[in-house]
Amino acid sequence: MSDLTPTDVRMFLKNYLGQRREASGRGALEDLPEDCDLLVSGIIDDSIGFLDLLLAVQEFAGREIDFDILDPEEMSIVGRLCTFVSQQMSQ
Repeated sequence: MSDLTPTDVRMFLKNYLGQRREASGRGALEDLPEDCDLLVSGIIDDSIGFLDLLLAVQEFAGREIDFDILDPEEMSIVGRLCTFVSQQMSQ
């Protein structure tokens, strides 16, 4: 997949995370604001869950994404993650 917009990535995140929450019995994901920290908010429980998310994003994008160049403190913020993935896909 090429030319993903941040909105495309955000919609994927919302669907993916919503399905995982429902499967674990935690209920639907109501909203996913741009400034939401996925780890601090508890949407993702731990680092393993976060790694699973990053692998799912790569699968969605259809290619490997170099997450090493993204500041680790920004990696779990929805808006920053979506923008980063979109930028990586346009290169």
